[in-house]
Amino acid sequence: MSRAEGMPLLQGNDAQRPRTVPPLLNAIVRSPESLLNVLPVATFLCDAEGRILQFNRRALEIWGRAPAPGEKHDSFSANTRFYELDGTQAESTLLASVLATGLPVRDIERKVERPDGSQIVVAVNIEPIRNARGDLVGAVHCMVDVSERQRMTLALEDSRRNAREQEQRLAATYEHAAIGIAEIASDGHFVRVNEAICAITGRSREDLMSGRLFRDSHPDDINADREAFGKQVAGELDFYSVEKRFKRPDGRIIWISVRSSPVRRADGRLLYIVRVVQDITEHKQSELRQKLLLDELNHRVKNTLATVQSLASQTARSTSSPKHFSNAFEGRLIALSKAHDQLTRHHWENADLRELLSASLAPYAAASPERVVLRGEDVVLRPRAVLTLAMAVHELTTNAAKYGALSVPAGSVEVQWQPLERDRRTWLSLEWRESGGPPVQVPERRSFGTRMIEGSIAAELGGTATLDYAPDGLRCLVLIPWTAAAAK
Repeated sequence: MSRAEGMPLLQGNDAQRPRTVPPLLNAIVRSPESLLNVLPVATFLCDAEGRILQFNRRALEIWGRAPAPGEKHDSFSANTRFYELDGTQAESTLLASVLATGLPVRDIERKVERPDGSQIVVAVNIEPIRNARGDLVGAVHCMVDVSERQRMTLALEDSRRNAREQEQRLAATYEHAAIGIAEIASDGHFVRVNEAICAITGRSREDLMSGRLFRDSHPDDINADREAFGKQVAGELDFYSVEKRFKRPDGRIIWISVRSSPVRRADGRLLYIVRVVQDITEHKQSELRQKLLLDELNHRVKNTLATVQSLASQTARSTSSPKHFSNAFEGRLIALSKAHDQLTRHHWENADLRELLSASLAPYAAASPERVVLRGEDVVLRPRAVLTLAMAVHELTTNAAKYGALSVPAGSVEVQWQPLERDRRTWLSLEWRESGGPPVQVPERRSFGTRMIEGSIAAELGGTATLDYAPDGLRCLVLIPWTAAAAK
């Protein structure tokens, strides 16, 4: 067998063989060549000075090249780097340590970087060889390539570490998620819950774990959820979602959204059911507000159309020409539009009385602030009161501009309002006073404006409007029940 196939280097002429080989090693070297090659591990023999005397095929496979005859191990491995498994470079070869100390090395693993740049991990066992007198005469060096095992070990460690990290992340996500999560057994008992579901239900973790699934469901909403849950347990339903009301221990009724999914074994057997719960009370309230707003808007649109039709009809009856009709009708529509604008700015919930009066009288107050005086505490009006008073004030303002105090530079209007106790009820009292204008005369017939003021206050708000045609200026006293007028 050739040297390239791993045959002993001490073959050939005796000049190649070191003359100092001890008889014991010489006997081992002269033993049949097949002894080392039948060993299942890479093996080589060296003398006390580290010269490689014999090696087998597996050693040659690990080295990747053959040593020169009589070459010392330290010279042979000069271009080979040895590292600890943590990546730090080894200070010396293990063989040098054994030859220096005479102590064996067993089951030491090292990373080896060979001259061609490839890396392997080997497990090393080195036994010193001694003669009959106990003198160290050499060593048997055994190596096993454990690179694949090392890669598998590292991969397993990485897998376990990743699994631990994933488990920790999942646990952290589960516990600190903003949505409620619960695991439910087939009999309805809670197996696991997170903090969010405790906050949603208003119950402690211990309280939930000791209870059953449908304990606090609203009785009107329980059947659909219970039926779907039963189908999941029976394997007839995979996933379902439901929105239902839930009774908290503090008495509050909330809306929750539930998404329910089963977790099963490979054979289909149910492990538990995961329920993801969200508090959708605010969303439901928003939906309700939107519905009420749409209903109210539809109602108000119909009322507004009816008001416009009535204004058009009544204005047409009280005017003598298309021009007069156009002017009067346009002014009333503008007043109605301004009232709508005020309510729109406040989401059709309320409007301020002072703001309403200021909007109607602003053109006259701009010319001279003394012409318009508004006195009263802040009062927030209901939408119906806003629309009704806006039209009434428009009629009073238009009349004052045409015939009354606002028709002359010296005239003025004072509007005063306050709460008034009468007949064991609270009223909003609003008084319109004109002064400095032309002498007032009692009209021969009741105009549309007069009829609208008196009729709308009574019909829409359950109040009264009284007009007093005093010679020094028109007065109008409006009384409205406080509950019908004020929003708060």
